[in-house]
Amino acid sequence: MTAGDRPSWAPPRTGVRVERRDPWEVVSHGTLAGLIAGLGLGFVAIVASTLLRGDPWLPFDFATAIVVGPEALAPTFPVAASLALGMVIHALLSVLFGVTFLGALALTFQLSARPGLLLVYGVVFALAVWEVNFMAVLPVIAPGLRGRIDLATQLWNGLLSYCLIYGPLLAVYVIVVRPGTLERWWLRDGADEEVAQPENL
Repeated sequence: MTAGDRPSWAPPRTGVRVERRDPWEVVSHGTLAGLIAGLGLGFVAIVASTLLRGDPWLPFDFATAIVVGPEALAPTFPVAASLALGMVIHALLSVLFGVTFLGALALTFQLSARPGLLLVYGVVFALAVWEVNFMAVLPVIAPGLRGRIDLATQLWNGLLSYCLIYGPLLAVYVIVVRPGTLERWWLRDGADEEVAQPENL
């Protein structure tokens, strides 16, 4: 039925997105989203550390210390080793959180949510990630590190950079790419007369 064939009493049809939850698609897009958001987070963390502490390598040192221990924060620890290991750990965690975010959206059928709502999801997710990491995970795997992170570092390198950079970048990726979202069940008013059929349901 075309738009002109609709009875006068029928309400206007509006487009509704159809979502699918393909595991490989969620993982691949979550990986890419996590890497992009992690790159932005890393850049902001380096800038903040340079301005606040005069040490651009501090984020790498802290990431390395999660595995190596507090000795990674010592001035004698090799910078090259800190950079290499810190980047690997940061990338792995960024991918893990990116896949988790995309997976949560897919499971709750929110991949086609409105942009504003997705940004809220991103901020809330990033806040949860930082709180869980800093309040629960860090004291268990590296109890000596928590006392080495001052308030300014917690705020700018952690809480604000996660909530203002990492989470929103994850959301922006979903807004732009719309992974897992198929065509619309039906057309909007004024669209082409050919009805779009969903595929690969």
